[in-house]
Amino acid sequence: MKVKQYFIYFQILVTFIGCKGLPEYVFLPQSLKFDLTPFLFRNYSPAELATLSNSDYNLNESGLITGTKLSRFLSNWNTNKPSYVFGNLIVFQIQTSGSSGRYVFFDGKQSFAYPITNLNDLLSETRDDGVLATDGIVGKGKKISDFFAIYGIDPAIDYVVFASDTSNLSNLSSATFAYYSLLYWGFPKERLAVLNGSIADLTAASTLFTTPSYNYANSNRAGTTKTLFRDHTSLHLTIGDLIHSLKNGNSNFENVDPLPIEGYYLIDGRQNAAFTGTTNSTASGSKYSNCTTKTNSSFVSNTCVTTYEGRVKSASNLIPTDLYDGTSFQFRTFSQLTTSLNNTSYPDQKLIYLYGEEGIRTSVVWFVLHQILGKPTRFYEAGWKQFGALGLRSPTSGSSPSAITQPASYWRTDTAQLADGITSNADANVPNYQLDLSRQFIKSSNKIREEDKSFLRGSSTNAGSGGGGGGPTGGGGNACGG
Repeated sequence: MKVKQYFIYFQILVTFIGCKGLPEYVFLPQSLKFDLTPFLFRNYSPAELATLSNSDYNLNESGLITGTKLSRFLSNWNTNKPSYVFGNLIVFQIQTSGSSGRYVFFDGKQSFAYPITNLNDLLSETRDDGVLATDGIVGKGKKISDFFAIYGIDPAIDYVVFASDTSNLSNLSSATFAYYSLLYWGFPKERLAVLNGSIADLTAASTLFTTPSYNYANSNRAGTTKTLFRDHTSLHLTIGDLIHSLKNGNSNFENVDPLPIEGYYLIDGRQNAAFTGTTNSTASGSKYSNCTTKTNSSFVSNTCVTTYEGRVKSASNLIPTDLYDGTSFQFRTFSQLTTSLNNTSYPDQKLIYLYGEEGIRTSVVWFVLHQILGKPTRFYEAGWKQFGALGLRSPTSGSSPSAITQPASYWRTDTAQLADGITSNADANVPNYQLDLSRQFIKSSNKIREEDKSFLRGSSTNAGSGGGGGGPTGGGGNACGG
């Protein structure tokens, strides 16, 4: 009993010490060498992590910021930074192809900028959820920690901006996916931003001051999301959570979140032709030369397609090209974005389940819903690439079997209860990602969240893992708020 009392007294003391206008991380006992990780972690819900933008984007301090705001930050970060930020300004200038030849000005002391061509590779990887591995999922904890180390980022105090170098969808998608990746791993939304528009266009408009040369500088420091004591993994929607909800909570799955009390609303973030099944949503690139030799492999965007086309049952379509200008790739106005969402008949306050073809491209839609319109949103990153792969197919002689070979498999998705517009793809275009019997009848798809929760808490066990709640609440966190 005395031990418990002493611990309570210690927590109160630490709280008082930490609430005197200090940075959010200072109150934590890391400097006192106590490992109180299990007691201090707080689980954040999608609603808590959402950001409602100002209708005038120029007034935003984080989330979606304008060139005017970034220019002000870069001109004198120490004077113009948000009052709640105590660290450096880090700008990533995303160049997925080509280069504008212009670089934002930074002082190399409190502000830093990095041209980067491989941001997706640094933040994503192929991950196995226990059912079917999929590429383009937010990377594991070590991968994110390595990213912080490479670029000298301390997530406890620094402010990070992701900016397109030139105006194209690839750069914009990389920016929004990077934002999602860091938010997922506990980075506070108040210190994350995406630039509205490209550095090239904003330079031409005399909004940003840039130079034609680049000199590398690094703060030579790094931190880890573990010191934030924040768990944001509720953002990740597993296929088990999705199917469990579609079945009205009547599945035999384990480690799934209960149906949200407020209800849920499904949004498909693909182009309308993919949503209606009039075109293959998954045919692009050329990573596979032979679609029939990929037994138990992950499904990668390539010339191969999913087992069938269609859409998740009762999903509404939010067309991504309606959300941004197709030339400047700036987001539409707040009013226009609100109208686009309203056109899906979204009932306000319901928890949104979002999916698209895959995570990186669909992150643009996620960013609009969650970080501009402020709607509570869970993201099924694996998307149709996984959901559409899990169909039962009876191949012709000589063809490879589909992922699902057992009609009663727990993960078969091509049923009237789970999908609409079901249209089988040609055998020759469907890869042999056949699942072994144990996977077809496994009861949990929560492997990714379990791994990530364990990493955050510095444990290789399942402590704090699993599916316990669709809207995680409470427990530890920063006693001073945030």
